[in-house]
Amino acid sequence: MNNSFTFINYLKFLWKWRRPILIVVITTIVGSIIISDPHIMPPYYASTSLVYPLNPNLTQSSNLFGDNAQGYFGGSADIDRILSIAGSMPLKMYIVQKFNLFQHYKIDSSKERYPTYAVLEELHDNYHFEKNDRGAIQITVQDKDRNLAAAMANSIVDKIDETNKELINLNKEKILSIYESKLKQKQGEVQTLTDSIFNLKQRFRLYDDIEDLPSQVREFRAAEGTNYDAATERVKMLEEQRKGAIRELNNNTVLYEQYKSTIDTQVPTLYVLEKAFPAEKKAKPVRWLIVLGATLLSLVLSAIAVLLIEQFKNIKAAFKYA
Repeated sequence: MNNSFTFINYLKFLWKWRRPILIVVITTIVGSIIISDPHIMPPYYASTSLVYPLNPNLTQSSNLFGDNAQGYFGGSADIDRILSIAGSMPLKMYIVQKFNLFQHYKIDSSKERYPTYAVLEELHDNYHFEKNDRGAIQITVQDKDRNLAAAMANSIVDKIDETNKELINLNKEKILSIYESKLKQKQGEVQTLTDSIFNLKQRFRLYDDIEDLPSQVREFRAAEGTNYDAATERVKMLEEQRKGAIRELNNNTVLYEQYKSTIDTQVPTLYVLEKAFPAEKKAKPVRWLIVLGATLLSLVLSAIAVLLIEQFKNIKAAFKYA
């Protein structure tokens, strides 16, 4: 009962102060309409690009030249890598420089104490990236210039793809260098065996058809005796080793060429489901929401102010007659 009485009294206070409250509310409505005018608060347009990361394992030699089945799109690790690149400082500075955002955002480096911080903060407010509920990555850019917003969003996607390719290919190039080292090692082994065989044949005058040899060569063979027979066996052994080394060299060459073919900067790492395009409708500010919010806020603050004023009067009166 006491609460009902108090609430009724409060309504009476509001009715008593209805004119000042009404003046404040009307003034707020007019002020918010004026402030939210496009000439004072310029509209911002949002452009969004939707991308999916591709599976980087699709270009591995085992998948290109084998029977291993791989999914077309990347997994959670690929999505996390794309999001990390999207929020990285090098990418943001690339966008700042490419689109001359210092001038576009009207940031004077000679007057601003921290111009780079200021331009990055402005970009941070207008650039958003996230994974949506369908696993796609949304790249959204807002700007007063609708065409610039779309161009920035598409450039960000291109830069993310380029950076992602560099990261993937960098690891592949390290592995390729291992293949190359093994290939050179095997080439050296084949050359060493070939030189050894050639030197032994030259030294001991080893030929395949003894009937075609001149008499001096047959005499040389007779003179060398055991050494000649040992050299013959040594040559046979080296030739077998060389055949095996050549087979390994051919296999290593095939693997090297296959892996080298997977390192291609032309292969995209992102599937662009939707390119950003200039928006027709503004994204912010929402004028009716600003007016409604300002009106409700002014009404609440006015009601609180009335209550404080009345309470202050009661406290003052109580001290006066104490």
